[in-house]
Amino acid sequence: MAPELISRLPYGPEVDIWSLGVMVIEMVDGEPPYFNEPPLQAMRRIRDSLPPRVKDLHKVRNFFFQHSMRTPSLRTSELLKHPFLAKAGPPASIVPLMRQNRTR
Repeated sequence: MAPELISRLPYGPEVDIWSLGVMVIEMVDGEPPYFNEPPLQAMRRIRDSLPPRVKDLHKVRNFFFQHSMRTPSLRTSELLKHPFLAKAGPPASIVPLMRQNRTR
């Protein structure tokens, strides 16, 4: 959950970028940030501390840094410039994959 959601501040699509970063942490480290802490304590850490970091940061350093910027508007603009996303196909390219793998 993004810090602005925890703080009950206005938010926009940038919260999804925060969530993407948390998913990257889970993929690289095998568990979400603060996994061994009680949920309320984990939420307080997200709200009050520096952004969570990947344990094996060398694998995704630059991509992760850009997703976890505290200022929501910077999160969006910087991440969209990242080479990993620049190489991605258009959003419509995923539709056939979704249709092919849809649960019936």
